[in-house]
Amino acid sequence: MSVDQLTPVLVEFCTRFTKIAEARRIVLASGLDLSFSQLCILFILDTSDHEPSLHELAEQLGLSVAAAGRAVDAMVREGLLARREDEHDRRVKRISLVEPGVELLQRLTEAHTEGLRAFAQLLTERERRDLHDALAPILARPELNTNTAKESR
Repeated sequence: MSVDQLTPVLVEFCTRFTKIAEARRIVLASGLDLSFSQLCILFILDTSDHEPSLHELAEQLGLSVAAAGRAVDAMVREGLLARREDEHDRRVKRISLVEPGVELLQRLTEAHTEGLRAFAQLLTERERRDLHDALAPILARPELNTNTAKESR
């Protein structure tokens, strides 16, 4: 099967999947007083292997340093993030999650998990097994690991 043949099937699957599985997380996220960029900051910090600097966050978000700084400042005021000086360069500020930010991410993850469960419940036992058997070897590929894919960009 060619990429061009698979792509529309993937689009249709992802669209249906998202409508069912992501609705709970989207509803939860929409009730928060956070911008989309701020939600992205939470997810970036959650998956980062180090405390990124403001410049790194801005680059990952595709925002100016000033815009990223305003987003981080608001989240620090809300008690979701912390800023600290870099050990080697005091001009650099490192950003990290603090407990309320971690708890918020846990709530978002729980909502996501509930949505995935709702999607899985719509499948027959055979479809669940077939989907598992199809996805497991793909997900095991190291080059498809999100951290590895991020490094290759």
